[in-house]
Amino acid sequence: MKKVSIIIPFKGQTESELMLPLSSIYNQIGIDLSQLDVHLVNDGGEKIDVKKFDVLADRLEIHYHEVPNGGPGLARQYGIDHSDSEYLMFIDADDVLYYVGALWPFYNAASQGHQMILAGYWEQIQGTPYTYLVHDNKDVKAVYGKWYKRSYLEMLNLRFLPDLPIYEDTYFVGLACILATDKCYLEEIVYMWLCNPKSITRNEENKFNYQNHIWARENRHWFEMISKWKPERLRIDFENYLTDIYLKSQKYPPIDEQEWWEEQRKCIAGVSDVFSGWTPELQKQVDKKSADPNNQWHGIKTDGFKEWIAQSLPW
Repeated sequence: MKKVSIIIPFKGQTESELMLPLSSIYNQIGIDLSQLDVHLVNDGGEKIDVKKFDVLADRLEIHYHEVPNGGPGLARQYGIDHSDSEYLMFIDADDVLYYVGALWPFYNAASQGHQMILAGYWEQIQGTPYTYLVHDNKDVKAVYGKWYKRSYLEMLNLRFLPDLPIYEDTYFVGLACILATDKCYLEEIVYMWLCNPKSITRNEENKFNYQNHIWARENRHWFEMISKWKPERLRIDFENYLTDIYLKSQKYPPIDEQEWWEEQRKCIAGVSDVFSGWTPELQKQVDKKSADPNNQWHGIKTDGFKEWIAQSLPW
């Protein structure tokens, strides 16, 4: 068994483009690279010539997989299922490890058997010149800059889900971080999220008003896991979701309203043991968010919140 498998989902990248993240792994120092393997998972893109990576074979064990187009989440899950290692790490095909010693602190921390090991990462922001933003090791949304212990994920039965073509990382990473009882936070900044204007996260159709229904679905799955593993926070999580999704949907009305309401009602049906409808306390929560000048939804009217909840109820 390897110490870690690094899984790189990709679609459309050329061999030379993939050489960028691969080289950032190949050039790591201070660690035994024989304890590591890489799984390139082609998510329905053009077949590549894997032999072009033979120049890395003296230090790097690379496995190549092809899967039907299912999105990065399913490609990552395929890599998980077809690797054998104590830990898992994810790198996007258009990103790199930040420096040549990025993996060493993970190896060092992994000797303690932590369920999760979390480090910080840089975000490159488009501009002339580029600017850079640091995300610290408390981030629970980005899939990268972290090691996940395989046995911990298997214990939770936490997987990337096939019905989440987007927000799959919010679901997977958030639950992995929140449910872990043994986390190690590294001080190092280990990863560079490079600016790529062609990234799927920047596509028009991945903007929120196109994907409101997927967000409701993601939260339904989230509440199912929270109910099982951490039920004491279910009510708080749901009320926070409900007030947020109301404000978001006022600013970004769903493109497909029928699909949105179907998913929203399914989500609410799943938490009927902690939620039965509008309350004055819920109204105060949404009013407070709207009134907060530091909240991204500041100024959105909340006088329709009660009627909106009534329309959301599946009963």
